[in-house]
Amino acid sequence: MLIPKTKLLSVGVFLLAVSCSESSTTTVAPTTTVAPTTTVAPTTTVAPTTTVAPTTTVAPTTTVAPTTTVAPTTTTFTPDLETVVGRLSLDWDGNWFMGQLPVEAVKADFDLDPVLVGLINMENSPAGSFPEARVAIEAAAGWVNSELGGINGRPIELVTCITDFSIEKSQSCAQEMVMAGVVAITTGIDVGSNGSLPILEQNRIPIVGGIPANMVEMKSPIAFYFSGATPGGYGGFIGHAIEYLDASRIVLAHGEFESFTIATREYGAALAEALGLEVEVIPFPLFSLDFLPVLTKAAEFDPDAIVVAAADLSCAPVMQTMVELGIEAQLYLVGACAADEIQEVAGSAIESVLFNSEGPISEGLEGSIFEEVVEQYADEPAGGVGTVAMRGLLNLYSLLLELDQSESGISSESLIELIQNSNQRPSFWGHPYTCDGNQIPGLPALCAPQQKLFSIEDGELVPAHYGWIDTPALFAEIG
Repeated sequence: MLIPKTKLLSVGVFLLAVSCSESSTTTVAPTTTVAPTTTVAPTTTVAPTTTVAPTTTVAPTTTVAPTTTVAPTTTTFTPDLETVVGRLSLDWDGNWFMGQLPVEAVKADFDLDPVLVGLINMENSPAGSFPEARVAIEAAAGWVNSELGGINGRPIELVTCITDFSIEKSQSCAQEMVMAGVVAITTGIDVGSNGSLPILEQNRIPIVGGIPANMVEMKSPIAFYFSGATPGGYGGFIGHAIEYLDASRIVLAHGEFESFTIATREYGAALAEALGLEVEVIPFPLFSLDFLPVLTKAAEFDPDAIVVAAADLSCAPVMQTMVELGIEAQLYLVGACAADEIQEVAGSAIESVLFNSEGPISEGLEGSIFEEVVEQYADEPAGGVGTVAMRGLLNLYSLLLELDQSESGISSESLIELIQNSNQRPSFWGHPYTCDGNQIPGLPALCAPQQKLFSIEDGELVPAHYGWIDTPALFAEIG
């Protein structure tokens, strides 16, 4: 910030006028009366005159003291390197999805009433455990409260409930959210959502963000995901196989679970067939760790590509068995299989796989925000599903901030209305979203199903193509 300062110098001129006056007196002696004499005319002595050369009056000159020009002073901004925004201000000079990223941290006022946001996530279950989603959401909320000023000063307060794959537990979590009075819920993954959705729909509490695990979530009118879930993943994999591999035959293998089965048969297989591919669908037990029978059968089909929709515990065994059997077909797996802990187990087998992502692969400001926020505000890893989870919380933050400045104010109903009217609204570290219910036919909750694919080489993410795979355009082929 430039703060100009000007110093003014004044000069005074003083004039001094001096006047002098002069007078003289004459003393006359007394006279005597004398006989009259002849009067002689008195002579007058004239004083010699002096001719003075005319003078020229010169106007008095004023000497002005020289002025000094003072250069305006500049206040140099020194970023606070103890904050995320301070550190990023040194490396980035650009916008994030909400405009110009602040360079100075502003804390929320914890004396104000908090904005209550529910968090439901599944952990410590054999069907899948996703603590990284919770960690990412908690880190993002901590950052918003510590550096972004909360919701116009009001802090975000998370009401957290952990599910365990059971419908009963998810139902209990939903009841807890109703009792707490949360304005919305954000999630990681909740496989038991068949138990929670009826309660949330009855109370009109929207779900904003996360990854839907069940068809009931994808079809819900009060759920909004910045993701394509399993159907969107299938769209990305099939589109890539056709365009970049010139594939003609594809295997779709899936765990025997409702969402995987419906997504595979009604969306994945239907799309592949509509685009001219020969398709082999192979189901397997959801918790299977032995993929020798599945992949042996897949190899017999002589496919160009194999897609496996499975839980995270199956990721490493699938990769390792593909390498052991020497199958040359391209293997596609969901992005959750690229989590750090799975990479460690899979070893070099991971380098033969393509994964899907719903965010940019290359380095950028928002990728750096994710890394910095996790580094400062989390104590555990938050990769994989955590990237989608943080996107959900920060997109929700943007929506709540807008509502708080509007006449309608913050409420569950005003939030639902605002999201439903979104059209290519900017998203944190993801494709812009449109929640008109028409991105994928029959799945209105999927607001941003566009995909990017990547591989992992020497621990680094490598883009598998340019731009986004336009999955809504692909699914338009099947109506």
